[in-house]
Amino acid sequence: MVERWRKETHCFNFREGECTITLKDIAILTDLPIDGDVVCVDSTPPPKVVANMSGWQHFIWTVTGLCPPEKGDHDADGHPPLSKGQVSITWLTAEIRRKHNPEFGGIPLTEESSERDKEIYARIYILGMIGGVFFPKKSNNLISNSWLKIILGSWDDMGNLSWASACLAQLYRSLCNASARAVKEIDGAMFIVQFWAWEHLQWIAPKVDPDKDWGPDHPLRHEAYGCR
Repeated sequence: MVERWRKETHCFNFREGECTITLKDIAILTDLPIDGDVVCVDSTPPPKVVANMSGWQHFIWTVTGLCPPEKGDHDADGHPPLSKGQVSITWLTAEIRRKHNPEFGGIPLTEESSERDKEIYARIYILGMIGGVFFPKKSNNLISNSWLKIILGSWDDMGNLSWASACLAQLYRSLCNASARAVKEIDGAMFIVQFWAWEHLQWIAPKVDPDKDWGPDHPLRHEAYGCR
């Protein structure tokens, strides 16, 4: 698929003609919202407000309740928790599990947990979805700290953004970058390319049971189309 991508037209070039992934495809396959404000990421480092923390350390602590060390420690994938304006998703998930896993002396997250703990858990989950699913880097582990400024916003502000548009723009950029002859890796939401190809190129799609009933009682009936 990448070899058939033409960055001049943002289309896949097939023998039968050209076709491309559209915003409607993103909306149907992922259920991300189309309408809303533009997703605009601010990469300006926050000012240092605490003597023993850098600006990013304090900002990450504000969003997640966790303070990553800038030097020394590494996560399970060998990345430092905080490096060059990026935070390790592996480190974040390991720390949040340790905090709420009884095996490590943590307190399980329940309905009786504090609103602060629930909010932190939810924001880290969303951060993981952004950095690991919809806007992943080639490392598939590091996420830009700039996303934290959006994650720290109100739930309404996050929900009123056009995430599908941002995801499609990033996907186009990833395909354009990867189409260069010398490039051997690709980032971005490649699962969308796979789902799109299965939907439009029937000869490579996995076989689906023709008798499968997607009626109102099916557990995936109301999920994003790509879940099927």
